[in-house]
Amino acid sequence: MTLKPADAKALRAALGRRSRPELKRLFALVRTHPDKTLLAAALPAKKKPKRKGDPLVRELEQTLKPILGPSQEKADMLIEHIAKKYKRKLAFEPKGLADATRQLRTKFSDDQISAGAKSLVTQLAKLYGGSEGVV
Repeated sequence: MTLKPADAKALRAALGRRSRPELKRLFALVRTHPDKTLLAAALPAKKKPKRKGDPLVRELEQTLKPILGPSQEKADMLIEHIAKKYKRKLAFEPKGLADATRQLRTKFSDDQISAGAKSLVTQLAKLYGGSEGVV
């Protein structure tokens, strides 16, 4: 059986300057292993797709960006502000914005939480003159 000229050219391009013993070893590997195994060994491993995360948490991070401080303090301020705004007692102790969002979702809708974050930033801007950072 002979190879087509295009196939021979592809082999020369792929295997290029390998020595005869290396080529024999490669061909033996190809004969003994299935395509799936060979492709897994030859191609780079696929990376797991990165989780997108919660869109509300990303929105809150962007909204509360002018507030200088760690995420936990921002979350505490947000919870206090929402509790005052909706006249409820909230005994949440979040570790960060994501945790605060999870806890607030049990009592409020996403729109209410988002509106609370925006009103917090505007309130702090009024209190402290929102030139650079709010707090």
